[in-house]
Amino acid sequence: MNYFEEALIARSREFIRSGAGTGSGVSERPVLIAYHGDGDGCTSAFFLRKFLKEPPLLYWIATPDFDFEEAERFVLEHRPILAIFLDMPVYNRPSMIRSLTDQGTKVLIYDHHYSGRSSPFGKNSRDLLYINPLTTSDTRAYPACLFGWELLSEKTLFEKEVLYIGLYTETWIEQVRLFQEFPPPLQENLKEIARRIHASFLVQEAGTVHPALDFLLKSSESHASWHAAPCDSEEYRALADRHTLIQNEKIALMRGVEAVIRKLRTPKFIISGIEGEIRLCGLIASELRWKHPHLVVGIWQKWKDRLICELRRGMQCRVNLALLVEKIKTEIPLLTGGGHPEAAAFSAVESRFFLALRKMRDLLDQGFEE
Repeated sequence: MNYFEEALIARSREFIRSGAGTGSGVSERPVLIAYHGDGDGCTSAFFLRKFLKEPPLLYWIATPDFDFEEAERFVLEHRPILAIFLDMPVYNRPSMIRSLTDQGTKVLIYDHHYSGRSSPFGKNSRDLLYINPLTTSDTRAYPACLFGWELLSEKTLFEKEVLYIGLYTETWIEQVRLFQEFPPPLQENLKEIARRIHASFLVQEAGTVHPALDFLLKSSESHASWHAAPCDSEEYRALADRHTLIQNEKIALMRGVEAVIRKLRTPKFIISGIEGEIRLCGLIASELRWKHPHLVVGIWQKWKDRLICELRRGMQCRVNLALLVEKIKTEIPLLTGGGHPEAAAFSAVESRFFLALRKMRDLLDQGFEE
């Protein structure tokens, strides 16, 4: 089952191979994989790591407070021969991409965020390959793990299980028919692993390699599959401990949000605030969209020096959340804002944030969709 044209996959393979180099005498400059921090980004990076064969020396992991300026300094200082951006909305920093190509770095970007433009970097060139399924006639936002999966020429059962994990975190699992042979116990095991990988990125992380990626890489060396109970490695226990910490706080916060929802008689949407030590607004919004399939769910919280609202839509809701945020941005200055049709977010300083919330409520009351 192919999700991308074979010509595009072939071109991507050749682009990466020509940038990474093979054989002796290859430049000592590192290959850098930079990606958005979540389960989709983690599993797609696993596939790219496998495809490269020669391991990249550096990774950059995005946390909930990803700092583009810090990342730009990091990338440019290391002068990588090839930079691969997976699941990262880099369209709002074209200067970073130009700086990389100007210094001789080849750049591949796979991005499935809505940018509002056909290509933010102009035409693809010998040193730049920008792939975004939302800029083509096929407007399905295929997650990055599907792109990484299709790059692999040889796939094992283990890679298929990793793809299941990535698609589960992106709520794509119901649309994929690759997993019919997976028995229910294995599917439940993989979902448990997916939850732990996805949640682990909500904990602030220093360094350039995330424990979730370490877990997948080490598991690939020692496990043929996860048919048994989820593995009991040191890396998995670390993820499980983080997951427990997050779940305990999430359960308490969910009670408050659900109490607010019960007071709504015939809601057109759900918008509610939380207060927490961990940035859980996205995780809670994601869980609520399953319970309210016809609605837009917006959960916001104060996080450090800003207010953030995470938006999700139920599976039967047709509101384009990326366009909704773009519409708000035309009237109210935001710090950040963007995403996918199914999931988006924005942040702002306090005075503007509540104006943005009010504007969003007005648009949804008026029946905003596409």
